[in-house]
Amino acid sequence: MAPILEVRNLKTTFKQSRSSITVVDGVNFTLEPGETLGIVGESGCGKSVTSLSIMRLLGKNAVTDGTIAFEGKNLLELSEKEMKKVRGNRVAMIFQEPMTSLNPLHSVGKQISEPLRNHLGLSKAQAKEKTIQLLKAVGIPRADEIFSSYPHQLSGGMRQRVMIAMAMACQPKLIIADEPTTALDVTIQAQILELMKKLKKENGTSIVMITHDLGVVAEMCERVIVMYAGQVVEEADIRSLFRSPKHPYTIGLMKSMPDFAEDQDRLQAIPGTVPLLSDLPKCCRFAPRCEWATDRCHQTAPEFISVTEQHRVRCVLVEEEKV
Repeated sequence: MAPILEVRNLKTTFKQSRSSITVVDGVNFTLEPGETLGIVGESGCGKSVTSLSIMRLLGKNAVTDGTIAFEGKNLLELSEKEMKKVRGNRVAMIFQEPMTSLNPLHSVGKQISEPLRNHLGLSKAQAKEKTIQLLKAVGIPRADEIFSSYPHQLSGGMRQRVMIAMAMACQPKLIIADEPTTALDVTIQAQILELMKKLKKENGTSIVMITHDLGVVAEMCERVIVMYAGQVVEEADIRSLFRSPKHPYTIGLMKSMPDFAEDQDRLQAIPGTVPLLSDLPKCCRFAPRCEWATDRCHQTAPEFISVTEQHRVRCVLVEEEKV
């Protein structure tokens, strides 16, 4: 079966007055029909920019190289008019912060109804009926009343449910969820994740789950890619990644997770910070923060090599079998 999404050598560049910064550098991954793929990394590693590049929401010339094939068609070759028919219809996105993504001037009912009318050609009455059904499907009580409510009148969990209802309105084949549970308490987070699993099971939707939370990845995903400083540094199926992480950055992320089986005074942290994208090392981008870095790490840009058929990593130490 052909992948529903295939990203090859994606490069996204932001232009400044006298220079340009490559924010996403040569990213490759595929997504199978009905699969959930996790994209993990710290803030500033390029996760969200990758998702916005796929949706073509960064401007006409931001993506400077690569292909984004959705259902066999390169989205980068579509006109803006053609792309509008794809967004919200075949591909939908759940944004990180619904309060800034939802329009404060329109009711939530109007905002969910809009794609139903634009893409499916429903009448105003039909769109309202369908919207109320969607609100009920995502677990929102008093759906008839909430239809007329404005975003500021809802809680964070309710707004996120509205975003999911909007994303599911036209039953897309692909949903990109950018930190969908950030800033929600653990109870609401669990409810949102269960809701997404239910929608995926019922509709066969493929999901790209962007998060910094490895717990969410373990709960939701079949495969995961780890990004650092604009590059993919590790890719594996979920079991391989958690049982045997290979890249020092991935190992550091794992160690930073709290272990409730042990009595910990402090969580372990990765030293340093993500480098500025305008001043990236010419060698391994993680080398300045890596406790195992050797002279070669500070001199060589590592290749993305296969450990097994399902597991790939960008690290010279793995090449030398030191990790």
